[in-house]
Amino acid sequence: MFLQDHLNTEQGMKPIVEKPSPIAATEPVVCEVVRGTDFGCVWHYHPEFEITLIVRGGTQRLVGNKLSALAPGDLVFLGPSLPHDFHNQPAPGRQPSPVEAIVVQFQPQFPGVDWRHLTSMLAIQRLFQRADHGLKVTGDTREAAAKMMEQMLLVHGIKRLILLLQLLDLLASSEELQEICPSFPLRIKPGSPDRIGKACEYIVAHFAEALYVPDLAMMVGMSKSAFSRLFKKSTGRTVPQYVNELRVAHACCLLTETDMTVNQIAADCGFVSLAHFQRQFREHKQCAPLAYRGQLSQSP
Repeated sequence: MFLQDHLNTEQGMKPIVEKPSPIAATEPVVCEVVRGTDFGCVWHYHPEFEITLIVRGGTQRLVGNKLSALAPGDLVFLGPSLPHDFHNQPAPGRQPSPVEAIVVQFQPQFPGVDWRHLTSMLAIQRLFQRADHGLKVTGDTREAAAKMMEQMLLVHGIKRLILLLQLLDLLASSEELQEICPSFPLRIKPGSPDRIGKACEYIVAHFAEALYVPDLAMMVGMSKSAFSRLFKKSTGRTVPQYVNELRVAHACCLLTETDMTVNQIAADCGFVSLAHFQRQFREHKQCAPLAYRGQLSQSP
C-alpha cells in the first residue's frame, strides 16, 4: 500500500498552507524547475494560481478528491486554495526515478484587482472560475502551452508577464481543457469548519480500509441521514461511490506502475472481493483491469 502509506504521513490528509517562493518578492510571475527524486511537496494549498508541467517522472497526482496516474507531458492549471500533491512513488522493491517539472505561480489579483471584470477579459474570468476545480490541458493546446512555459524560464519581469498573459489567452480560448474534480465540495478556507471536507480528507487517507457511513457521521458530529444528504449535495456522490472512485483510481496506478496481480491489487485497494473489484473497475473504466493494463503496454 505504498500510496496509502504516503498519504497517511501527510498530517492526516489535512492540507497545509504552502509559503510563497522567495522569487515572489522580486518577480510578478514565479517560474521554477523542480528536480529530484520527488516533487518536494506534500498535500497542500496556497493562495496563488499554479500551472504545472511534468517533464519527466512522477506516478500520481492528487487534486481535490481526484487521484490520477501521472506521466511526462501532464499539464494542469489549478486555482487558488485547491489542495493538491504530486507523487513519485516507486513500485515495491524499486528505486524512485528522477522527476522534473516546470511550475508557474501567480497571484489572483495580477496585474490589477479589477482587470478581470473588463468585458474583454470575460474569457479569462471564466477560465479562472473553472480552475477552482483544476484543469487538465490536452492536445495541441498542451503542446503550445508547454513551449510557452519553457520560454518563461528564460526571461524575467515584464517579458515573463507578457508570456503568462499569452498563455492564459491560449487556455481561455481552448476547448482542450478538462475539469479534474468538478464535484470537489469547495476550496479550503483557513480557519473555517468544513465537516464534509474533513470527512473527505479522512476517506482519502483511509480508502483501502473498511469505511462506514455511521462512523464518518459521528466523526464530524452529524446524524447518519444528515451527513449522507450533505455529502451527496457537496460531492455529487454517495459515500460508497466516492470511496469506490478513489479505489479504482489507485488500482489504475498499480496496474500502470507494478506487476501486482489483479487479486493483489483488489486487496490492496480495499475491495471486499475480486468480483466487486472487477465490477467497479468496469463501471468506471469501461474495461476489465487486465485489458486496461494491456492497453497501456501497447501504447507508444
